[in-house]
Amino acid sequence: MAKPNIEKEHPSILQCVRELKKGQIPPWKAEENLAEKYGITQPLNFKAGALCRQRYIEEVTGEKFCFIQIPEKPYKQSYTCPEHNLIWEIEAKDTDLTCSLCGSKLESSKQTSALVSNYIGGQEDYYSYAGRIKVTGTIQKEFTNLLVYGTGLGPIGVTRGCFLINKFGGAYIQTSESARAARCLGFIFLSEKSRNQAIHVIENNLPELISKMDAKMTEFSGRTGPVEFGRAESRKGFILYVEFIADFKNARGHGDISRAVGFAKHELEKILNNTDIEYKLSMIAQGYDGDLKPSPRNKRGRFASASVRIPLEVFQDEFGTHPDRFLEMIEVDKTGSQKLGCQFYSGMGGEIIPAVYRATKLNPRSCLVSSFQNTFAGVDGSDLVYTVELPNIESGIVSCREGLIPPTGREALRIMGVRTSEEFSASLAAQVLAGEFNLALEIAREKLYKP
Repeated sequence: MAKPNIEKEHPSILQCVRELKKGQIPPWKAEENLAEKYGITQPLNFKAGALCRQRYIEEVTGEKFCFIQIPEKPYKQSYTCPEHNLIWEIEAKDTDLTCSLCGSKLESSKQTSALVSNYIGGQEDYYSYAGRIKVTGTIQKEFTNLLVYGTGLGPIGVTRGCFLINKFGGAYIQTSESARAARCLGFIFLSEKSRNQAIHVIENNLPELISKMDAKMTEFSGRTGPVEFGRAESRKGFILYVEFIADFKNARGHGDISRAVGFAKHELEKILNNTDIEYKLSMIAQGYDGDLKPSPRNKRGRFASASVRIPLEVFQDEFGTHPDRFLEMIEVDKTGSQKLGCQFYSGMGGEIIPAVYRATKLNPRSCLVSSFQNTFAGVDGSDLVYTVELPNIESGIVSCREGLIPPTGREALRIMGVRTSEEFSASLAAQVLAGEFNLALEIAREKLYKP
């Protein structure tokens, strides 16, 4: 039997899309709107709601969904384990209806609900729509936000934040011109004299060595920057670190700098051997390479910041809280992070950033460094300024030796409007700003965590 075409059966979807475009309903209300206004009840309204958001996004972006598809049953059902009285929420297509803990057969409560907030598609990873945000500054554009967030309300928070920030001209973006990748060499010498001699010899040979290293990084136009020397002592001897940092426009560059520094290692070994400078050990020193370390001296990734300016005279009327209360709340939050020993502050960003990486499928998917975040709030003249800084965004978006990006990831980047590494960084910073700003307002207005 042919599958029903829900769009043809329910032309009211087109009307719902028009309402979304006019701002008459928020995107997370599509399912409710279809049920109450057009009689598309559960569970049909879950697919219809996802289709509404897809069609709305296609119309405002001019891009089409292809790989981020909506399954036939895009909703979850609630079950109870009679043995432990646990509630299980299971995707409707899942045929395993036993408790994962004890193996008991689950009992259906007949309740259904949306897979995730603002669901727009995805059969394994559940994609959510999280609004559109305007950016000015280094990048001038409007981005469409797609997240693979999880079951929480994060996408709704980002959407609300985007709406508020757009009312005041959008997010002001600053990004660095290129992203960094670092790799380090480590040597152990028997004496401090030998170490000092080695530094002198290496410095003299750096211009020619760097030229050869750059020739090995032409694929991504990598350029080696200043070389940094570090010293340490241990019972094993006198340690020397030689750290190479390279800049890349639209790639992670991590693979290229690794190969280039591997070449440098063999070249420097030959040079030291030819000058009779003895060393006990030569290695790639991963513990000092400024790479994936939770440290202020981390040198990996691209810097980006996003700010919004709100006139003080309209702040309370617009947001329902006094600007002084908002600023004091930010101060308490940041001080709490510092008391815990955190070198960076992260609130919503710690969830939004992984959700963007999961949606875009960038390689590597690990976002340990990218999730480092600083938040600032203060008064500048007659404005309250709220800013987030992301000092180390992993921002390569090319699909080759830097890592395969699957079709769903490339589609997400295309629909988001991201074409370059710098645009990825700008989009990410703007989304974090939106989520953090909305969350801070909700806390200041005491809208969250009510008993």
